[in-house]
This record gives sequence, structure tokens and C-alpha cells, in this order.
Amino acid sequence: MPDGDVAISKPSKRRRKEVMDVAARIFSEKGYEATSIQEIAEEVGILKGSLYYYIDTKEDLLFGVIEEAYDAALGVIQELEQRDGSALDLIDALVRRHAEVFAGTRLQSSVFFREFRALSEKRQKTIREAADVYNRFVVSQIRRGQRSGEIRSEINARLAAIGIIGMMNSMAFWYRPDGPATAAQIGAEFSRLVIGGLQV
Repeated sequence: MPDGDVAISKPSKRRRKEVMDVAARIFSEKGYEATSIQEIAEEVGILKGSLYYYIDTKEDLLFGVIEEAYDAALGVIQELEQRDGSALDLIDALVRRHAEVFAGTRLQSSVFFREFRALSEKRQKTIREAADVYNRFVVSQIRRGQRSGEIRSEINARLAAIGIIGMMNSMAFWYRPDGPATAAQIGAEFSRLVIGGLQV
């Protein structure tokens, strides 16, 4: 019986991922409001009614797409919280990893920045709470670096964090996988700017 349960659940998870990937691509191309459930179902290759096996509403698709991007970003924070290093080391790693993660969730992240307001207030609050975790990490590292003397004391940690995160998130509006710079190159350049602006 356990083996049977696993065999049934795995295809379901794979298909749900396929549904979310298709939704991310079409939302990115056409916009959330202009996209119909029927279009997504046809692209996935299932009946419209079958799509409701994976979701209850169209908004569930949008939330699922946005959640993928934020889960990936929060994974970076969780990874860095377990890592040793100076504040500048961790900020450098964050900026570089953010660029890499963004490249891997490019469509999902782009949908987030363009369609966030289409979510219900309750779901917007959930995503904002996730964003706060990211912001708090950056602020805490800047303040840690100020206490250790490696980051300039006159810097406003909160404003600096907003600037750093805003620069990284700007990739949603111009990054292309076939562009002139790779995600690693972008992360390295952003890191040089950030570290150069923070360090004593």
C-alpha cells in the first residue's frame, strides 16, 4: 500500500509543477488578467475541469507561481544563516546567490513584480512577511558589520538594505538568459558595487 501511494502522488506533483510552469510563462507573456484558465489547461494538455484537481481558483495559480520565487529566495537566507563568515562575506554571498536564484526563477519572479497586487490582501500579507525575512537578514548583517568595524558606521542600515534588495530585484525587468551578461557575472558586478559602498 505505501508503494502504491507513492506511485500515485509522484505524477500528481510532477503535473502540478508543469501546471505552475505553464501558468508562469503565460502570466509573464500576457499578464494575469488577460490569461484564462482554459488557455493554461490547453497548454498543459488537459481539460479545463481537470485543472481544478490542482487548484481551486485562478488566483491559486498566481499565488503558487509567486510562492515558488519567494521559496527559492528564502532558501538562500536559510542557507546563509548556517554559514560562517563576516558580515561582508555573507552580504557578498547573498547578492551572488540572489542573481543565480533569480535566473532560475526568472518567470516566477517577473510575475511577482508585475502581478502582486492581483493577489488577495491575505495572500499579499503572506508574501510581504516573506519579504520582511529577507530584509531583516540584510539589515542584521549591515548592523553586525558596523559593530565589527568592517562596515561604515554612518550608513543607515534600513535604507541600505532597501537599496541593495531593490537593485537585485531590478533583474526582473531587464535580465535575459541570452543577454550579454550571465547571472554569475551580474551577481559579481552587483556585489562589487554593494561591498564597495558598505566597507570601511
